[in-house]
This record gives sequence, C-alpha cells and structure tokens, in this order.
Amino acid sequence: MTSINTGRVFTGGVVAGIIMFFGDGVVHGALLTERWAGVMAGLGRAQTHGSAGMPYFALYDLLRGLSLVWIYAAIRPRFGAGPRTALLAGLVTWFLSVPVPLLGLIPMNFFGRRLPALWSIYDLIPVLIAALVGAWLYREQDAPALAKPVA
Repeated sequence: MTSINTGRVFTGGVVAGIIMFFGDGVVHGALLTERWAGVMAGLGRAQTHGSAGMPYFALYDLLRGLSLVWIYAAIRPRFGAGPRTALLAGLVTWFLSVPVPLLGLIPMNFFGRRLPALWSIYDLIPVLIAALVGAWLYREQDAPALAKPVA
C-alpha cells in the first residue's frame, strides 16, 4: 500500500476549496439571499454583504477542500481511483460539513427547517464538482524504481 501523496492532497484540496468558496458565494449570495435577510431580520440584525467574513469563509472552504481530497486519497485504495470514488468522498465531506452541523443548529431557532434543507441541497452541487476536480488532480506517489540486478 502506498502512502498518501500530501503534495497532491494540498494541490487538489486548494483547488477544491476554491471551487467550494465560489459555489458558496452563489448559494448564499444569490440563491439564499432573501432567506438570509429574513433570518437576520428575525434576529434583529442587519444583513451585511461586506467582505469582513470572507477570510473566514475562505479558510472554511479551504479546510473542506483539503479534507475532501484527503478522504478521496484515503478511500482510493479500497474503492479504486476515479469519479465514483471522488463522488463518494464528496458526499462524505458534504454530509459532515453541511447537513450534520445544520441539524445541530435547528433547535437553536436561528432559522426554520427550510433554510438548512435548501442550503444542504444547493451546496451539494459545488461540493461534488469540487470532488471531481480535486480527485482528478490527485495522483499517488510513484513507486520507487526497482534496482536492476547486476549481471
């Protein structure tokens, strides 16, 4: 069994994180804008579209991208290389980073059940795209060449 190629996990993870960052921009900045305005109004807070939170969101998506490609690399020996395994890694990453944490927030009454459901559904697409691209960039380390016997 070969070890995980950390350089390729980093490369694929950064690219996957960038894809998820821009995907989240579409999900929250376009598809869920009105719902977020309602949530913020319900909390008595103004909705800001400023860039103050962007470094946080960028770091969050970078960590999700790195996790996604690491999961792909870790399960690849068992499930094989390719898009099917990439999509499985994407589903695991999506499940653990979006719907599961949102389920934990529902009882806090920040928002109803509809926003987390839509957020989860909409976010699945950029995560799966990121999984396919990040996995495509991942390669195992080349096995060291065997020494030729001296004749």
